[in-house]
Amino acid sequence: MTSPLRQLEHERVEGIGWDKFLIALRRGSRSPLIHAWQPGDHVALVGPTGEGKTTLAVGLLSLRQYVLALDPKGEDTTLARSGYQRITRLPPPGHIQDDVAEGKSARLIVGGAAHDESEDAALEDLMRRALDYARHSGGWTLYVDEFQLLADLRMFRLGSRVERMLITARKDGTSVMTSFQALAWVPKAAVRQATAFVVLFPTRDRDMIQATARGMGRNWQDVVYLMDRMSRRRDARYCALVIPRSVRDPLLVTRAAQV
Repeated sequence: MTSPLRQLEHERVEGIGWDKFLIALRRGSRSPLIHAWQPGDHVALVGPTGEGKTTLAVGLLSLRQYVLALDPKGEDTTLARSGYQRITRLPPPGHIQDDVAEGKSARLIVGGAAHDESEDAALEDLMRRALDYARHSGGWTLYVDEFQLLADLRMFRLGSRVERMLITARKDGTSVMTSFQALAWVPKAAVRQATAFVVLFPTRDRDMIQATARGMGRNWQDVVYLMDRMSRRRDARYCALVIPRSVRDPLLVTRAAQV
């Protein structure tokens, strides 16, 4: 069941349960209007640390058959709970490539430990290889966790690589899901190229809310009102506002199941 929320001045908004939201993304739905998440469509998750971005990402990625989840932090605990197989080199091991060739699912975490300078250097090289591998192979859904780390010029310096993938990968059927804490820390294409939807998590950072809403062509006052309401909820963690790319589609409030 979906449930209508307060009628806003400019936007329509509806609540939807997590399971029904996933079903709708798989098939599409008419009430509320949700388009199926197609290969080549890009998604952005925006919000503070600890609000459930990775948890929601893992739920969304369950809809995809082939996933490369980049772990630039090194051994992320939430990603580890996903049950995905971790790899520390590319191309993937032969048995995984065989599974893909046979049409079997492959959901992989890409990244290893980062405890010293040598491991940091190896992780940086692996992130670069993963981006190139996903782009050249096609057909994968690439999850870029903590995109601001990859984009940071003092750290991985890979923002332009992700941006090029966002712009060009659609023809190859490659989807990209980026997750980051603030728009100011990542290339603008992270939202502008979100062809499916942006997910905004509870925050009191009005500048970020306004920038996200405007980037999606939405009325920012209505989005600020919704964020204020969501932030005051006792169960605000894992709650999220889904902003579809089409301005004709309603905003959606959902709550991700914990990993």
